[in-house]
Amino acid sequence: MAALEDIFLIIFYVATVIPTLLMVKETKTRLRNIKEGLKSLVWLPLTIGGLGVYIFFAMDFLSTIPILNWSWLGYNVAIGPYADAGFLGVAPFVPMLVYMLIHVNYFEEMYFRKNWWMTVAWAFLHVAMGVAVHVALALLPIGFLYKHIYKKKGLNHAYALHFATNMIVVTLSILSYFVVF
Repeated sequence: MAALEDIFLIIFYVATVIPTLLMVKETKTRLRNIKEGLKSLVWLPLTIGGLGVYIFFAMDFLSTIPILNWSWLGYNVAIGPYADAGFLGVAPFVPMLVYMLIHVNYFEEMYFRKNWWMTVAWAFLHVAMGVAVHVALALLPIGFLYKHIYKKKGLNHAYALHFATNMIVVTLSILSYFVVF
């Protein structure tokens, strides 16, 4: 089974990294877009706080409900099946993940914040990434906040907040390998 997971992971990264690498000329523009939207980071405590409330108070309970705990893959493909190998299993994926998020988050905001239905679609597309249904449900309020910011302040503000939220999540995920609970 490990060989099948390895093959899937390779296919996933080829399908996502290669298109992202083709956007290398746009990286400087994307970083400028983030800089232009930095004022909306005042909302960052709300996005991280919302995720924290979900993790500490709801995640364990929701994961006991079979339909909400369903995940077609059993792990998030962004970190791969190597998360159980500890920090060294995940570390090689982090630079690639950060680079991909620079581009993917921009297009997520551009396409999925046009209306409420697209925001719901965005949340549930995370299920395609291997996350459980309860995680997609937890992303809905955050997605609606991104949509609100997109409508009020524009694409760059929603993008900057989305990217910053993801960077905090990635950083905390990495730090969790060094903290014993």
